[in-house]
Amino acid sequence: MRPVRVLIALPVAVLATLAVCLPAIAQAAAGWPEYQQGPGRAGFATAAPAAPYRAAWQAKTGIGDSTHVAGLPAPVIEGDDAIVVGRQDVTAIDITSGATAWTVARELGPSAPAAVVPGSGVGGLILYPEGGGDESSSATASASPAAAASASAVSTACRTTTPASPGEPRLVAIDADTRKVAWRVPLPGVSRTGAVVDGGIAAVGTDGGSVLAVDPSSGKVLWTKDVGDCIDVPLAAANGTVFVAVRSVQRQAPQIVALRESDGSAVWSQPYIPRTSGSAAGAPSVANGTLYVALSDATVRAVDAATGGERWAARLNAFVGGAPPVIVGDAVVVADTRGQVYRLDAATGARVWDFALNTPVIGAAAVAVGTVLVPTSDGDVVAFDLASGRETGRVGLGEGAGLAMALSSQTIVLSRTGPTAGLVGLVHDPNGSLTAIESPTVLKPPFLLGAWALAAIPIAALLLLAGRALQARLGPVGPIGSAAEEDWNPDDPGLDGVGGDMGTDAGEGDA
Repeated sequence: MRPVRVLIALPVAVLATLAVCLPAIAQAAAGWPEYQQGPGRAGFATAAPAAPYRAAWQAKTGIGDSTHVAGLPAPVIEGDDAIVVGRQDVTAIDITSGATAWTVARELGPSAPAAVVPGSGVGGLILYPEGGGDESSSATASASPAAAASASAVSTACRTTTPASPGEPRLVAIDADTRKVAWRVPLPGVSRTGAVVDGGIAAVGTDGGSVLAVDPSSGKVLWTKDVGDCIDVPLAAANGTVFVAVRSVQRQAPQIVALRESDGSAVWSQPYIPRTSGSAAGAPSVANGTLYVALSDATVRAVDAATGGERWAARLNAFVGGAPPVIVGDAVVVADTRGQVYRLDAATGARVWDFALNTPVIGAAAVAVGTVLVPTSDGDVVAFDLASGRETGRVGLGEGAGLAMALSSQTIVLSRTGPTAGLVGLVHDPNGSLTAIESPTVLKPPFLLGAWALAAIPIAALLLLAGRALQARLGPVGPIGSAAEEDWNPDDPGLDGVGGDMGTDAGEGDA
């Protein structure tokens, strides 16, 4: 394992930003060894390149294009390498040059985030699941796994289709330096979650609703817990507790289950079951005693991590594509599938700002110090100022949806689909310029009044010209007090019952 570079000095402006974000920094250790930074899934880096950005390199890996990708190929960073789990391999890319550092074979199955477990001194372990067969939308054009197991041995509780030739699901640990297999542990189902490492355990969820915890140093199974129908999003962990989002296959409300890392027993008296019409919950994130999760009913919920009681619920314009909310101090950041980016107050759920990208977002956002980074399905990475919500810049990467990011002090690494499916490295662009673009949905009364006035002037001019042309065709209009007006007599019987005659007729009728 290569030593992690440590940022020695930070600009004064960055230090000021960090002072605001100290609670989140306490959990956000250096590096990006797991999905969304660490076991809490906060998605926040204390040191990262500053905006504006440029693409320094692109590296093809085996994660699959838009028709072959399955699962969650999210990168993690170990030393100078970004590691991503593909369909049939695990690949490390040098974050400085974009060159392939190494590749190891993996039994065919859906991608899931790897997890880096530091060792004593140099070296450590890289954990990842394998097996399950092909679950992509082009399964018939895919390779067969190296070994196959009976389909009955793999739960299909939360699959939409039966995968072709499912291999034996396992959790694998390889040495970070030599890439030799340290251990393999059979899993009771296919894992799309990857492992969460915290408190001396590595916990992994499976599609049959089981959570399995192992000792990462030896691979010894510590406990197994059956929690429900389907676990298909990454787990979170903090303060001796593993948090698991469970999706119902019967279209009932999802659940969040809290398990003790020591033995798998329940922490809460009952699971958190939100009042919702949705059946799915995204990956949870947790910090400062609160768990945050986005549901398929287009809400974000905050839950007391100690008791399982709901603290608040915030409505969004659309649902979030399964990513955990990003937690930065008193800010919770999410992006929905319609491309609306939100900053919510962590204590109340109140909307601090939002920005309408108006392009789909299915990947996970991240925060690089004071900059919010959002990958879009159109191939862009858009940067926003965390404080104001203004767009500060964007990088176009071409065709392919952005999926997930890993942040280091020198490079931002993004996994993406498309013709060049793999990883992209973003760095600071010294020749670029920052912008300060407000959301198109922001109301500006002076601007609106000015625009209305500008639009009204030509309309008024046209009406005036049309009126003059009509007057010229009809001739002059008689003035008030003209002979025509003076000749009008309300008592004239020729007015068909109007005026005096109507009164006379009414009087005769009453008589």
